[in-house]
Amino acid sequence: MLMLIIKRTLCKYALPILLIMGILITGLYSPVMAVYGGINLVTPVSAPVNAGYLYAEKLTSSSTYGHHGIDFAAASGSDVYAAYTGKVVTKADLGGDSYGKYIIIESNHPNYAGVKFYHLYAHLSDYSDCPAVNQTVYQGNKIAESGSSGNVTGPHLHFEIRMGTNSWYSQRNPEGLLSRSTSDGYGGVLGEVRTSGGSWARYKRISGATKGTDVNYGASYSYFIMANGNPFPDEASYGINYYIARATTGNKTLSYDYGARTQNVTIYANTDYKVNTIYLP
Repeated sequence: MLMLIIKRTLCKYALPILLIMGILITGLYSPVMAVYGGINLVTPVSAPVNAGYLYAEKLTSSSTYGHHGIDFAAASGSDVYAAYTGKVVTKADLGGDSYGKYIIIESNHPNYAGVKFYHLYAHLSDYSDCPAVNQTVYQGNKIAESGSSGNVTGPHLHFEIRMGTNSWYSQRNPEGLLSRSTSDGYGGVLGEVRTSGGSWARYKRISGATKGTDVNYGASYSYFIMANGNPFPDEASYGINYYIARATTGNKTLSYDYGARTQNVTIYANTDYKVNTIYLP
């Protein structure tokens, strides 16, 4: 009888105990679905990301707002492909200003019923392969060639993803929608950096991870502000203000604000992990 009671007691509490042990052992991080619902897009150009100027980062120390997209270090004339199937809503040329020659494609994604996504491709040298406005383009089809049109310092492809509305203030981090976090063997780390008082800590250096697929990588930064002075949408939508994507796997020590705080994490292949919130002194 005593053995039966012990057996039942062990069965009743074994799972909670194991769960608690798991939390204690892996407490620095917890698995999460890819930030944007695990949607995979085709990488729009065969070129590495310029990781020296990522989403929501400042171009220079004097910049007043962060980057509203990401840049692929593509040579002029590189083929540009549709990241997802959709309808062409903009095909325009701003000359030497802003985006120069650019395309916007409106898409519906299965994980977000009723929500429109807008994929923007800018600084193109040629977009004659792109269908006319209101025509359909299919994922993986060539739509343009990269270049240096518009206000740029050199050739590259600027890529944005706008969610919900086709507005310059509705961007999401494109790396969260590219296939890197679900199929190519790399992983992602995301989280929050806050001040000691609990406010978002903006533009704080985060080093320690390795972005083997990208160029100019030394460190990431927590998100700065948008051009209108508002926070980037990831803060309110996902509760994060940094996202290190396309990272190599293994045990890493992340350093925040030049060593003011550190945290040990493990980056797993094809998985995003949300790590503990960091409060800077």
